[in-house]
This record gives sequence, C-alpha cells and structure tokens, in this order.
Amino acid sequence: MAKVIEKRPDGTAVIVVSSTDASELEVGAVVDVLPKPAVNGQDQPWPVGALADELPAIEIADIKAARHEALLGKTE
Repeated sequence: MAKVIEKRPDGTAVIVVSSTDASELEVGAVVDVLPKPAVNGQDQPWPVGALADELPAIEIADIKAARHEALLGKTE
C-alpha cells in the first residue's frame, strides 16, 4: 500500500511505500502505478477488469461455505 504525501502543480505526486515494497527499488526507478478503478470495474487490471460482468458476483455466503468446506477437508 502506498500513501500520497504531496501533489505537485504539474500533476505529479510524491508517494511513500512501505520498506518491504521499496526494498529492491533504486532512487530514480520507474514504477507502474495503477489508476483508481472505475465503479464498473472496466479500468481494473487483468483479470478483474476483463472478467467484469462475465462471472456471477461472489457473495459472503459463498466465501463462508468455501471456508467451512476447506476446514472439513472437502473438495470438489
């Protein structure tokens, strides 16, 4: 996770990331920054954006059932 600490007039931003995330970065390194995702999910990175509206939504009950089955050692 990163935190924006300064927004400059030219549109650039100064961002601080955790030491774990930055451990292999050098000063001046170029890194990718993902844009804020759109509400409809279309601007999200693969596979999320590509699969938007293609798969049914995962409900809390589905997650609970999968966890329960995993704890019991059941598989399909």
